[in-house]
Amino acid sequence: MRVIVLGLGVVGAAVAANLARRGHAVTVLDAAGAPARGTSSTTFGWVNGNNKQPPHYQRLNADALREHVRIGGEDAGWLVRTGHLEYATDDDHRSRLTARVERLRDAGYPAEFLGREQAARLEPDLRVAPDALIGWFPGEAHCFPELFVAAMLGSAPVTVETGHKVTAVTGDGTVHLADGSRRTADQVVTCLGRHTGSLHPEVRMVEPEKGNAVMGFLGRTAPVPVRLSRVVTTASVNLRPAGGGSLLAQTLDQDVHADPDGPAPEHVTETMRDRIAGRVGVPVRIDAMLVGQRSLPVDGLPVVGPVAPRGYVVASHSAVTLAPLLGELVARELTGEEQERLAPYRPGRFAGEFATVRPARLPGEQ
Repeated sequence: MRVIVLGLGVVGAAVAANLARRGHAVTVLDAAGAPARGTSSTTFGWVNGNNKQPPHYQRLNADALREHVRIGGEDAGWLVRTGHLEYATDDDHRSRLTARVERLRDAGYPAEFLGREQAARLEPDLRVAPDALIGWFPGEAHCFPELFVAAMLGSAPVTVETGHKVTAVTGDGTVHLADGSRRTADQVVTCLGRHTGSLHPEVRMVEPEKGNAVMGFLGRTAPVPVRLSRVVTTASVNLRPAGGGSLLAQTLDQDVHADPDGPAPEHVTETMRDRIAGRVGVPVRIDAMLVGQRSLPVDGLPVVGPVAPRGYVVASHSAVTLAPLLGELVARELTGEEQERLAPYRPGRFAGEFATVRPARLPGEQ
């Protein structure tokens, strides 16, 4: 089978690699000049099955986390499975965290509470209120998306062609390019993240607007002389290691200021800088402040399935977590093995009316 995969982020790379390993001729087209330059380059990269609803979606994410491990993510370097600490310091957050830990434990997902001294042994340099309720999710991880994409492409004979902007896809397997040329295949798999709706309007994605659920800031610090080894979420700032002593940071409540047509306001950068410094106890400098756009279907759930006789779509907000599992499941399905667990995520569900998903503003909502 000849397959064209559109998009070379984490999902496109995983789908392409899984199909190529099954002996299919796979070509990946991407508009950027290099792999992983889209949504995958502006992600916090938290790999988890934490605050995911409904239950079938939580199980999908939990299984995807295990798939990262099964296929060697730790040895390959894209997956750092050092767990996740969440600190709750107000009554509302404590209540939500308690309910979530209990729900996850009932579902068989590793989740527990730690005392202050136990948490301090894991993150000795972190500064938090002494009365914080601390949730511990030991199986969770963070991911370096570029390394994941590189590993996928290196694991199978995939042809990669960058710099090719796609303007249309037709149901007979024809891909129309901006330069006027066309490509044909037995199957075309669209893995374009937030751009999915531009080629497939029947797949309803949240369009970027200032402060809506799609928009968010991601800050990267200069190297900081602190010990921080895992994902940490708090009401004021989320942190994780970024490599080389740098940190990645989110301040979800500030995402209301994120504008798709402009840079991060100075006051947002300053607030993020001060919140990071308050958590790690030393001054920090933010070297890069990104305005990201999430890949977000209108109901918040993944979109996976056929849209035409020779067309298939994969789009998800939780792409970094789900990529290795979706790559496997989609490859099976395209080679004739229908995957029942993908039934809740079919594109046909958008025939009715949907309320747009609420923005993530609280700890644990990414």
